[in-house]
Formats: sequence, structure tokens, C-alpha cells
Amino acid sequence: MSEDRNYRLYGEFGDRYDLHTPPHHYDHDHAFVIERARGFGGEGRLLDLGCGTGVLLEKALAAGLDPVGIDSAPKMLACARARVGEDRVQLLPMQSLTDEQVFDCVVSLSWSINYCRDLDELCDVLRRCHRALRPGGGLIMQVAHAPNAASEAPPFNVDREPGPGGPEDIVLRYRFWARGRQTMIAEYEFECVSTGERFEERHELCVADVNLVTMSLAKFGFDKIEALESWNGEPFGHSISPFVLARRRPRCDEY
Repeated sequence: MSEDRNYRLYGEFGDRYDLHTPPHHYDHDHAFVIERARGFGGEGRLLDLGCGTGVLLEKALAAGLDPVGIDSAPKMLACARARVGEDRVQLLPMQSLTDEQVFDCVVSLSWSINYCRDLDELCDVLRRCHRALRPGGGLIMQVAHAPNAASEAPPFNVDREPGPGGPEDIVLRYRFWARGRQTMIAEYEFECVSTGERFEERHELCVADVNLVTMSLAKFGFDKIEALESWNGEPFGHSISPFVLARRRPRCDEY
């Protein structure tokens, strides 16, 4: 995410993220990513853009990969350090990524890529991802797709999780809808009943269009680009959160 947005969900309340969104919520997504990352070959070097509290890093490490992560949210990154160690995480926005040809797979989940402010910023990040991948390496992104979202704010979904005050002490309300063809709004309301902590905010997800993302990838030296409905691997159709996969061309194909 862009580090100057200062969203409380990731900032002030970042160390509570695993309370309202426990690691098991993403089991299918993470298993899918790990399987695909292995398929890109190499030495299993994986970079997680917007690694958050480090759940994917921990699972990838346990699966025998060699993962590292970057994020611009200090409190979330502190949780990641506790999971995988100091050397595997770095406080760095994706817009400042400078590594070149060192990774077999670059990953961006949970709409992290949509915190780019506009298409120019997104394209710059994609260029950086291309430089960070070895030839033949792969990119896996989970992107927002506004054209498939509701055209106005729907009712809230509600998740209740255990907390210090009991089995349903943590409450997260959330909903998503489109504002135009390329922007999606994500609205969150967090509450810890026992402590009285509460906040609500709206996040703006930009360049929320799979077609724009895939066209941009094709411009910057990626091929084998595909969009999938979800972790189940079906072709993209109706999802507001599809996966986009691509490969940096092998060196002999880049000229």
C-alpha cells in the first residue's frame, strides 16, 4: 500500500489485524500461491509485496520456499518479524522496490497492488516487479475488479472472532462497491467489544480493473498472462477479487 495513506486498519490497528482476520481465513489463497510459486522453479525465492503480518511468509517458509516480504505498515511488520525473523522482512513500500533479478516469484495479495494511486504508479510498480524477477520467474497478484462489484454500497458483511472478552469479542464489518469503472471502495468497521476500541474508514482501491492490469503487464515484458476467478483456478468471470498470473519472459524471448 502507499505509505502516506495512513489507513488505521493497517496503521494504528495493524497489530490487531490477525484478531479480526485470522490466518486461516486465507488458507486456500496461500496454498494456491505456494503451489504456483513452486511451479516457477528456481530456488523458491519469493517476495511478498505488502506482506502484512507475515502469514504467507510463515506458510511459505514451512513449505520449503525462501520468502521475504516488504510492507509500509510498521505495526503489521512487527507481527511479521515475530513470525519469520528480522532478516525476512523490510519496512519498504512497493513503490520503492529496487531489487533486480533476484526472485523466482513476486506475490501481491489482498488488493495490495490497488493501493497504487493511479495507472502510472501501478505501471511503475509492475516495472519494478519485472526487474526483481529472474527471467522465467513468475508474478502472482490478487486484484480488485470494480466492474463486477455492486454499483452502490451493499449491506455490511459481519465477521465475529474470539478476543480478550470472549468468543465473539472482535467484530469486523465490511462491504465493497464500485465507484465508476476503475475504482472500488472498501469500507471497514472494527470493534473490540471488551475494550471499547472502535474505528471505521473507507479505502479507495484504484486501477481496479483486471483488463487494465493485464494490458499493462503485456507492455512490460510479461507473458503467459492469465486471470483466474479465485484460488480454485477457474477462468475469470464474475469475481471482484480475481488472481492475475504472469511470467517474465525467459531471457532468450526478451529480444
